[in-house]
Amino acid sequence: KKAIQAGREAFLAGRMQAKRFASASSPLEGLFF
Repeated sequence: KKAIQAGREAFLAGRMQAKRFASASSPLEGLFF
């Protein structure tokens, strides 16, 4: 179960990071960060 949770967190973190770099001036950035 911990492996799945770690994998999910890494996947979500990677998605958020990519989204952040893709649209740095996005208004959604303020909601997540």
